[in-house]
Amino acid sequence: MNLNTFPNEVLCSIFDYLSWKDRQRVSLVCHRWNAIINSDHYLRNQKLVLYNYNKAKFFSGVSVELLSRQKNIAFFSNAMLDTEELLDTIIGTFSGGKAMVRSLSLFLRSEHRLARMVVDNIPNLHHLIELNISDNEALPYGVLIDSESLEKLNISFYQNSVCRLSTPRLHTLHLTVRYPSEMELISTISPQLIELKVLFISKDHVAKLFRCDFRSLKALNISLKNDKYISYSVSPVHLRPLEREAIFAQTIVGLETLRIVDMCNIFDIDFLKMFAYARSLKALTINYFKMVTEVFELINGFKGLENVMLIMLWQYLNLEGCQKTDDARRLALPCLQTLVMPYKQLSLFSSTQLHTLTTLYYNNTTKDQTLFIKQIADAFTNLTFLCLQHFDNELDPNAFLHLNLLTKLRVLVIENMSVSSHIFQNCPTVPQLQRLVMDTIVTEVSMLDVIPARFPALQTLVISNCFLYLIPQDSAKYYTTFDELRRQMACCRISTKDSTIFTNNAKQS
Repeated sequence: MNLNTFPNEVLCSIFDYLSWKDRQRVSLVCHRWNAIINSDHYLRNQKLVLYNYNKAKFFSGVSVELLSRQKNIAFFSNAMLDTEELLDTIIGTFSGGKAMVRSLSLFLRSEHRLARMVVDNIPNLHHLIELNISDNEALPYGVLIDSESLEKLNISFYQNSVCRLSTPRLHTLHLTVRYPSEMELISTISPQLIELKVLFISKDHVAKLFRCDFRSLKALNISLKNDKYISYSVSPVHLRPLEREAIFAQTIVGLETLRIVDMCNIFDIDFLKMFAYARSLKALTINYFKMVTEVFELINGFKGLENVMLIMLWQYLNLEGCQKTDDARRLALPCLQTLVMPYKQLSLFSSTQLHTLTTLYYNNTTKDQTLFIKQIADAFTNLTFLCLQHFDNELDPNAFLHLNLLTKLRVLVIENMSVSSHIFQNCPTVPQLQRLVMDTIVTEVSMLDVIPARFPALQTLVISNCFLYLIPQDSAKYYTTFDELRRQMACCRISTKDSTIFTNNAKQS
């Protein structure tokens, strides 16, 4: 076989399976292979990960010239890794200002010379766009991140380590907050941020968020974990959003995407009300809240704005993990396009058909699944994308009895659950479906038998990370293989990545 007959994209995929050292050897085979392996297009999608395993042998082939060309580098630093060979390579690579690295990750187990050396040389990395730092130990002298080019920063310190920034182009910050110094960091740079993702490990620092100036912020992601036992309420000092000195209320008006995940059920309606002034909001995720009347009033209130330019308000809503209460009201969101919803919330939309909704992510905990597709079709008449995920019970044989009622459905995704092998046998023909994705499901291989007949217009079939098994009742019984499926669906692109058919004598991947 002559590998040079393959296009560059195929050769890139082959080279990905080689170790770093073997890849450099292969680059010497011919000019074409050398050009591919050292091209910007190829290096941009590769990550050089430096571990502490077999370090002496590993670093024998990594020269300054080679490291200088890498666009994506990750260091795992500890005392064993800080060899003189590596330190000399880092100094030679980063100190001269010629390194091409755009994304740099530091996973630090303790403060050693490598970590300090890399951080101190950040000003010399003129192409650096993204920096990730995770540290298990305290850095007694703190960290100064000085970069004229840095745009994205991800920080997680397990111990109290003061971080200072000199990053005029920084617009995206992902931060884990455990200590007051990390909230001070947010406050310092908040006016320049476009995206902020903050994970609070303690509720004690949450209220300080309302002191920040978010004049440029478009996306805010707030998560709270681990502090389960103390009720949270916003300090009275911060419950004055209409007052002129309340800079948070004044500057949050440009926010377009808001995500609040409260795994500990600590945030309350007073906390949510602080975001009522995000008048440009287009996407909302609120997870693990009780859907009481006040929450519905707040959600419905976003659409009642006087600014007619906000006609596309509420394109996305995520209610995963939320609990419906008996006094909960209906949601009226006529412009909603994408909805992530547990089955218990379906009744919230039953009174009004959402003609604009095209995308639905749905999970179910009930055993009787016969009618849920019909209920979805009644509520969302123009649905084109349906994802069924994380069902507590197996997707039963009658779940798709009414799938033909979704007359505009083009994409169906089934993921992360067990599925009955008769799910498609009891399903009517759906002539308009173009894409079917089955990701991480467990079922019998016989489920594949009727797919060609049930979905005649299918253009793409993805069977990813699936466990398909055969329960033989007759040793001569025929079963569909992946190859047979491809023969029957010659016009359909079929991917079977990491999926296996288990039979009596062998397995087919």
